[in-house]
Amino acid sequence: MKLLKLFSLSIITVLLTGCENNPTVFHRYQVIPIQGWKRKDTLSFTIPDTLTGNRYELEIGLRHTEMYPYRDLWIALIHPLDSFPPDTFHVELASSKGDWKGKGNAGSLYQYALSVGNITLTSADTLLQLVQVMKDSCLQGITDAGIRLSFTSRINTQKDKQQDSKSPKR
Repeated sequence: MKLLKLFSLSIITVLLTGCENNPTVFHRYQVIPIQGWKRKDTLSFTIPDTLTGNRYELEIGLRHTEMYPYRDLWIALIHPLDSFPPDTFHVELASSKGDWKGKGNAGSLYQYALSVGNITLTSADTLLQLVQVMKDSCLQGITDAGIRLSFTSRINTQKDKQQDSKSPKR
């Protein structure tokens, strides 16, 4: 009887895990130097070969302090091993009233994540890079930046074709 309960619990766990929406397959942050994020500072993310050839939802994550002087950030995603031009994203970290959009903690550190669309990784996409493309040569207050890749949950191919025309070309 004990074995039957254990087996049933195992089956339920597998079924519930299989129902998870948008399972994350890659999630990494890079620490920004304490002196600030300079335009020449490139954050590199090595993507496992096993993830290429698939379509993912791409999310850019940022951690910042209250010392960040702007309400937004322009950031570029570079594919250095591919011939595609960089994708540039506008990340609004605060509302027009100055309220931070990210989740904060007692140490005045905020984390904000922005879903920027879908991406299909080619065999040349084993290295992705983030750079800041603001007018300031060095940004203060950004502590970490990262990317997350998750399987897309949509199965509507017509909707995917419409989204493809709006998403970064890969």
